[in-house]
Amino acid sequence: MILNLFIVLFALVCLALVFFVLLQVPKQAGLSASMASGGSLLGGRGVEGGLVRVTSVLGGFFMLLAVLISFISR
Repeated sequence: MILNLFIVLFALVCLALVFFVLLQVPKQAGLSASMASGGSLLGGRGVEGGLVRVTSVLGGFFMLLAVLISFISR
């Protein structure tokens, strides 16, 4: 029961992680230059900083859930 819950949560985190990684703009394009008013929207560095922060948190959840699923499935 709890293993199924973790697997579903793991799949959702995987999809969200892929989405936020693909949403990020390469450093050369300069997303913050085209959206100058978004400086305080998601953090100090604008939208880019918020996307990096969300991606980092999702990556942490991904690793944590992978370890938990590994231990529970034994």
